Amino acid sequence: MAPSKQCEVQKQTFAEFSKQMPDDDNVFLERSIYDQVMTLASETPDTSYEDIDLPSEAGNYRGPGKWVRPLQASKDHVLLFLHGGGFSFGSLSSHRKLCAHLARSCNALALMVDYRLTPEAAYPAALDDCVAAYKYLLDQGFKAENIVTIGDSCGGGLATSVPLRAMREGLPLPGAAVALSPWTDLVCKDSESYRTNAENDELSPPNKLAERYCKGGAKPDDPLLSPIYTDMEELRKLPPHWISCAGHDVLLNDGTRMAERLEKAGVEVVLKVHEGQQHVFEFMAGKAAESDESIRDIGKWVRSKIGS
Repeated sequence: MAPSKQCEVQKQTFAEFSKQMPDDDNVFLERSIYDQVMTLASETPDTSYEDIDLPSEAGNYRGPGKWVRPLQASKDHVLLFLHGGGFSFGSLSSHRKLCAHLARSCNALALMVDYRLTPEAAYPAALDDCVAAYKYLLDQGFKAENIVTIGDSCGGGLATSVPLRAMREGLPLPGAAVALSPWTDLVCKDSESYRTNAENDELSPPNKLAERYCKGGAKPDDPLLSPIYTDMEELRKLPPHWISCAGHDVLLNDGTRMAERLEKAGVEVVLKVHEGQQHVFEFMAGKAAESDESIRDIGKWVRSKIGS
């Protein structure tokens, strides 16, 4: 089925983003352009926001975070929201509306993490900050089984990488993970959709962004950067996953391949492929029926997993 006229707006917007993106690695301009994805979603009613400082992994850096609190949401359940943007852009502003729609649907609070970006701070800065935020939630008294790691694009990869790092550090694992159009393979070679969707996707392939994140010698096939390369012994211990993919996304097969590996490892995984849609089509929350349906389905599943 063809995307609705509302979702066509996202395609047109992404096409404009691609035209405006600079060729000279001007990350400040890139970030300013990317932040305009905030305009795609509607505001959610009865939702409050609070900006806070979050402790870092090392304890000597405090980065910003944002609480998102739907009025009627459970106070005992929380989404750890990890925004997308190729580790180079994205912010508390760009994803605030999307996060609020997801929190409301999941009947949970949400904590957004404004993790450090590359090229100023390459791997492992983003992962360190997100794991630190997970530990913060545990320190605040949230039970691990009542926490969901959730994100889009590179944040969708982080939604799996954070539980993986938590496992390696002996921390209790979250109750579930949700990944929207996840970027799970920074090697950027093995997903067939890089080729088949080259003409369908209005965004550029993320190869340059992968190089930025790996600056300093990080290996792109390290599972903490590219969770698709996690071995089966560790994969089988991960929490249940919901993976939403867009049919016209160059990252389509990053999501489907990740789902296949999780399923092979015996992890409960729900894979939804939305034909004809652009990368993270859920950005149109509140304005497009397809986006709202996906978010409703995610909310129903999350509530069943964590009891929110």
